[in-house]
Amino acid sequence: MINKMETDKIKLHPAMTCKLTLSAIEISKKLKEANERRIFVVSDDEKLMGIITTTDLVYRALVENPNATAEEVMTKDVQSIDVMDSLEKSIEIMNKIKSFSCPVTKDGKIVGLISYHDVINHVINPGA
Repeated sequence: MINKMETDKIKLHPAMTCKLTLSAIEISKKLKEANERRIFVVSDDEKLMGIITTTDLVYRALVENPNATAEEVMTKDVQSIDVMDSLEKSIEIMNKIKSFSCPVTKDGKIVGLISYHDVINHVINPGA
């Protein structure tokens, strides 16, 4: 069983974000420059609104509408955890979304990412 410690006790990885109105072309450039495969879409008040992956860009922008905005390309139902949720919940969400990482929010705003590696490392080396 994983320690019931909250997610906020682990150092989170930075999450790349963009606004709803950014174009698919600009998003592609940002992802390429950062060597990333996903970007989180946030509202003007920084609330998590969606996620865009490189696959989304190919199928929803390149194929369907090259002039699309982030809002038109993003996947809207983003599964995330709150900073005060348990590490166990982070594993549950990662299993549910079939991903090795999960976005972490505070008051609906994205504050970073947590990964399986982070959780395993914490279990093996608590306090490290």
